[in-house]
Amino acid sequence: MKALVLGGAGFIGSHLIDRLLENYNQVICVDNLHLGTIENLKEAKRHEDFIFIEGDILDTAFINNLFNTFRFDIIYHLAANSDIRAGAADTSLDLDLNFNSTKIILDLMVKHSIDKIFFTSTSAIFGEMNTPIKEDSPINPESLYGASKLAAEGYIKTYCSIYDIKSWIVRLPNVIGDRSTHGVIHDLIRKLDNDKENLEVLGDGNQSKPYLYVKDLVECFLYIMEHTQDNINVFNIGCEDNVSVSTIAELILKYSNEKRKIIYTGGRSGWKGDVPKYELDYTKLKQIGWRENKTLESIHKTLQEIYNAKNFIY
Repeated sequence: MKALVLGGAGFIGSHLIDRLLENYNQVICVDNLHLGTIENLKEAKRHEDFIFIEGDILDTAFINNLFNTFRFDIIYHLAANSDIRAGAADTSLDLDLNFNSTKIILDLMVKHSIDKIFFTSTSAIFGEMNTPIKEDSPINPESLYGASKLAAEGYIKTYCSIYDIKSWIVRLPNVIGDRSTHGVIHDLIRKLDNDKENLEVLGDGNQSKPYLYVKDLVECFLYIMEHTQDNINVFNIGCEDNVSVSTIAELILKYSNEKRKIIYTGGRSGWKGDVPKYELDYTKLKQIGWRENKTLESIHKTLQEIYNAKNFIY
């Protein structure tokens, strides 16, 4: 298959490309390098079936020329502003990078008779809930990021109904691992490098969320696509366990073998728009045969990768 991966130079996108190329797919990667980097594509560029094109989905001339040049079998739409705090500071980011980009791609799919799209959404469409979040739980986004992803989901589902497009929509937990550009582990390690006495943790440290190792996430993507064939396929990708931010901070200190005093800024949330606690119910995913995802294991995998540790520290 000839696949177009939008946002493919980013954290998750680059890992997806590596895996697609292993399966002998032809992959065209488009990225404006807003958050992605050429370095992330180092492995992909060794394959003769890989093409990287720097460009912006919002550039009408560029994106039209792309679809006129190549005949794609499937679109993997991972292009987004994935930094929730940045979206609160610049309200155009989520509108353009999450929603408008999706609308543009859907129109081009209709024009060029492309009938398959894979879209990465987010648990942030639900906001904070006191019970595990199911695929059909009440929706109440508390960030512009969540609101824009929700709007994009709505458009994808409607286009599927009107234009006979098949979609896979996945709501992600927090994703961690090599090539990450932001998030709790990335931010805490950066703080560790900058302050030799303290390790500052935003909020009260009790924020508790699911975290999934990026390579396990990509395997889950491919599994879902292989085992589901409805017109609209929507899945939560959750984990069996949640881990607090304070626990992550303590594990980072153990793996890095650094001595720091952990200090907390206070409050339930790390920043305005942050959902301090949530749990994704992924029963539907397990019903099609997917294995259990475990947050603590994912955190250890990530820290082992960063610090080149030979064994997990339990």
